[in-house]
Amino acid sequence: MIKGNKGEWSEFYTFLKLLSDKKLDAADENLEKIKDIFYPILKIIREESSSTTDYEFSSDNKIRVLRAGTEIDLVDGSDLKSKVVEIFNKIKNDSETTFEIPAADEFMARFRATRLSAGNSRKEDITLKIHDRMTGAEPEVGFSIKSMLGSPATLLNASTATNFIYKISALKESEVKKINSISSKSKIKDRLIAITKAGGKFSYHGISSDTFVRNLRKIDTILPEIVAELLLAYYSDKGSSLPELVSNLGGGETKILNFDLDSSDYEFKIKSLLHNVALGMVPNTSWDGLLKAHGGYIIVREDGEIVCYHVYNADEFRNYLFKNTRLETPSSSRHDFGQIYSEGTELFIKLNFQIRFNK
Repeated sequence: MIKGNKGEWSEFYTFLKLLSDKKLDAADENLEKIKDIFYPILKIIREESSSTTDYEFSSDNKIRVLRAGTEIDLVDGSDLKSKVVEIFNKIKNDSETTFEIPAADEFMARFRATRLSAGNSRKEDITLKIHDRMTGAEPEVGFSIKSMLGSPATLLNASTATNFIYKISALKESEVKKINSISSKSKIKDRLIAITKAGGKFSYHGISSDTFVRNLRKIDTILPEIVAELLLAYYSDKGSSLPELVSNLGGGETKILNFDLDSSDYEFKIKSLLHNVALGMVPNTSWDGLLKAHGGYIIVREDGEIVCYHVYNADEFRNYLFKNTRLETPSSSRHDFGQIYSEGTELFIKLNFQIRFNK
């Protein structure tokens, strides 16, 4: 039997539920279904271990399984609805980190599936051929899947590439060792507070990854400087949610590159960042500006319902991301940040940028 965590099982659950429902509902910014906005599904396309498998609906409530355009099986899906509920309850209620689901194993064999999820290297977790009722088109579009059944997922993963570098001025050399020795549970924030109390001043100096700098500037020219200010606010213990951190930037004290911006300007730019991270951009890979998950996001709600954000409700998606994400402090030893260091006679510190969903 195959074992998986809640996120991996949620991807397979999404596949089965979409086979059962044969449609995908659009969501508003609060994850509620938007009345009368849904996408009929004509075909589901999954990347398996060594091939791509297509699933098409036949007129007799059966599902055609195809590889390379050739039908390899015709599956009876009459028991899907009841089994999907059983699988959902197992995913939601199991307390183990990884676990088996016998009912799902049966469906993996029945539908010739070899894996639970698409893997971490892809932005799109599932591809659907949908009927677009607005245009009449029938495109094949990729969706990223996020589940609310397990631990909150990351939107932007930490790495050494997401380290922002700050120059520290007006700090006495005698203070450095004492500040670096702070080892409390919230040591990075406590170090920044100690630097400020000792008279130190921070100024944005750059990002460890030149690729990440270019990717951010492709979204908005001053985005690196804006994120740098957000990180300073977060690590100075001024909040963690993006709405509260962005509101700090609009208070009149922050002026980035001499631009006179208010909270709504910063909010717009941060929403653009979240949207592009969700659908295409990763920090340390040169980005062409295209959205890799062209369909959007599918979210598995806590009640088992599945909703999506597609191109037509992009504003709701951006608002959802903004309202439901926060900054987080990852491992400082793993990602090499949070210590004051010197280059020649100048002092610097790195702060890491990671975004996680609230739930």
